[in-house]
Amino acid sequence: MQSANRLIKTLAYDQQVRMIFAENTELVRNVCRNPKIASMLLKTALGTTVSAASLLAGTLKDGQRINLKIKTGRPGCQIFADVDAFGNVSGYISDGLFETPPHSPEGLSLPDLIGDKGCVQIVKDIGMYRTFTGITDMPYRNIVDDLSHYFRQSEQTPACFAIHLEFDEQGEVSASRGVWAQLLPGGREELIGRVRELLDRRRMQDLPLAGPERFREWAIELFGGIEVLGEQPIRAYCGCSREMFYPMLYGLGTEQLRQIREENAPVEIACHTCGSEYSFSAEEIRALLAPRERD
Repeated sequence: MQSANRLIKTLAYDQQVRMIFAENTELVRNVCRNPKIASMLLKTALGTTVSAASLLAGTLKDGQRINLKIKTGRPGCQIFADVDAFGNVSGYISDGLFETPPHSPEGLSLPDLIGDKGCVQIVKDIGMYRTFTGITDMPYRNIVDDLSHYFRQSEQTPACFAIHLEFDEQGEVSASRGVWAQLLPGGREELIGRVRELLDRRRMQDLPLAGPERFREWAIELFGGIEVLGEQPIRAYCGCSREMFYPMLYGLGTEQLRQIREENAPVEIACHTCGSEYSFSAEEIRALLAPRERD
């Protein structure tokens, strides 16, 4: 079965511009379903970041990955997304953002959340223990245009992002799509401006919710003779498991484990990335304590 979350990789304007289109509604919805994230503002910030990161999956070769970090002006308040060449995408927000006013965001906007000291950091792992790190400021304070600014400043390459998110009455992501365009060497710089103008004129929110096939048709209609290079599935993937949290439990102090044992109740641990909860029984806590108490 073909994934409903897909990247469409293309070349446009006589191979002067590389463009990637993403239909990623299910992916972004799953990431934003973390039960800790009740604020629409935080969902918008996380969804925008994750959607942009998913587009960059189409730029990676085997074994490569990208870590995208949006640092707000508040210490400890950050938004993370991670993507690899296989199209696995994850994202989360730091605990500090749950303790700031945007957790009750009435009257606040995305620029309010970012603040005037925000920055974009991208770490690209190109394999063989080699990484490239780039950091730029966020003059636009809306994530989307700031990522375009990042490519121009850090990679010296004109590029633009367009991200569209919709939410239903229950606050669930009902639609998510994205476009990324990058000027190729020798391309005319004004072409990126033309791409942005077309995307502004034919907005993604005007496109019916008809899945990736309709999105592909829309892209071809909008940009004319684009050359479709291929498609790539993408998915929300955390990689957490119950076994991953045993070292965390084992790292607790003996007295703390004894207290948990005395309460004779299961311990619930939630993954900070996806929100999945794992339960550890009182018997498992006793088994962790047994070797310590024999010593």
